Amino acid sequence: MKLLSDFDGVWTSPEAEAGAQGEYMEQVLLSWTPGEDRERAADWLRLARDHVRSDPGRYGWAPGGRLSAYGDEDPFAAHSALLHYLHLRAGEDAVARDLHAAVLANGFADLDGFGGHTHQQGVERVARERGPGILPAAAAAGRAMLGEGIEVVVVSNSGTDKLSRWFAHAEVPATIHPEARAGALRLRGGARKFVLDPDATDMLEVGSLRVEVARPFYAEILREERPDAVVGDVFSLDLALPLALRRREPGWSDLRLYWLLQPYTPDRVRREVQLHAPEIEPIAGGLAAVAERLAATR
Repeated sequence: MKLLSDFDGVWTSPEAEAGAQGEYMEQVLLSWTPGEDRERAADWLRLARDHVRSDPGRYGWAPGGRLSAYGDEDPFAAHSALLHYLHLRAGEDAVARDLHAAVLANGFADLDGFGGHTHQQGVERVARERGPGILPAAAAAGRAMLGEGIEVVVVSNSGTDKLSRWFAHAEVPATIHPEARAGALRLRGGARKFVLDPDATDMLEVGSLRVEVARPFYAEILREERPDAVVGDVFSLDLALPLALRRREPGWSDLRLYWLLQPYTPDRVRREVQLHAPEIEPIAGGLAAVAERLAATR
């Protein structure tokens, strides 16, 4: 039995890190704004936050301008949605134009790069203050699955170095891909699940949701690993492509899809998935509940 697992939101609760990212992002943007314009920029950011919250199906994580995850799917996505809105408004809004220009003037090639930087800074700030944030219950569930002989591969957009440090702190045995060892997680960081194919589009429709599943890097990992089950907390990033494979290719018809429901899981996405994607198993109770289901299927 092989489980392919996401990291943030499965092994962690990302609210604190995301909060730190948002604070840092706005502080930096305002620090790059001339003093006489700072109050106007702060007002613009507050209104922009309200706007993207009111329309999460339009604004989200949009590398290259195409939506990879909705803006309400996890706490980090809200900051990507703000930058997406900023990008779209920069052509016609003076404040947005000035903020965008400030990002470029301070060494970033684009807003995606700036967003990645603020994510890293937010996570590192919280880790310094609190320590790595793997949940004790998730660590215990991981050790239990490994003890049962379940192969667990952690596939994350986070870097492998971070994953290795955090699992070591939580005392969960782990190796770095491609090294594999019985009784240890295998870590595949830098998975780039969010990267969409620049030369192709492939939309998966789940009720009113339309999610791009042309994700070449994630597809390569899935086909290489051929897991028996996938677990994640963000439908668009973690589960939409595995769902498409299960629906379209006979060799994937037995793939189990576990969706960890979190306090931030949007009701609108939950409703559409539950109505139109019965293949996905919504799970409350964290990774321990996933371990119980896996044990019951063996």
